[in-house]
Amino acid sequence: MSASLSGDESLHLPEFDAPPASPLDLARLWLDQAGDHEVSEPMSMTLATAGADGRVSARTVDVKRIEDRGLVFGTSAESPKGRQLAENPHAALQVYWRETMQQLRFEGRVVQLSDEESDALFADRSPKSRAATAIADQSAVLEPRTLQDLIDDANELLADSDDDVPRPALWDAWRLEPDTVEFWHGSRDRMHRRLQYVHADGTWTATRLQP
Repeated sequence: MSASLSGDESLHLPEFDAPPASPLDLARLWLDQAGDHEVSEPMSMTLATAGADGRVSARTVDVKRIEDRGLVFGTSAESPKGRQLAENPHAALQVYWRETMQQLRFEGRVVQLSDEESDALFADRSPKSRAATAIADQSAVLEPRTLQDLIDDANELLADSDDDVPRPALWDAWRLEPDTVEFWHGSRDRMHRRLQYVHADGTWTATRLQP
């Protein structure tokens, strides 16, 4: 008997058959549902950037929130990604949730937020995270210092500041404002559901793509 494709639950998703107007509203809905399904770290996304030389690099960042205008995250201006964002303010964010076989992709321009917005985002971090960020020169060579040296310095900063560590001057909040968003829901038969939004002239247009 020959094999045949049977499909599964991913073939019956109302948001793919009747897409909502805003992909960011749908992204927030998927995020809420990910929490219901105990997805581990649903806001940890891969950020891809490129500098003026066009060389691409990628790493995982913690996206703090999804707003109506885009996705917000923070980084040091002196980190590789901070320098690339300054040279070429376009990027992509991607996350895959293995528990639910879902993937989200965002592509677009990136804007640096105000000092007030950066202060607020930094203040949302735990005191230990703020101290570690303030002490470390992100991505710089560690030697001749040791990781314990940095830990000791961070603990001293926490003690001196009564846990109220201010934002370093070179740490900024950024927002990726997508012009392309894709929702992907995997199928065991590889008949994946794909929904792509493209933003042009102030309007989002949704199109279903082949697997």
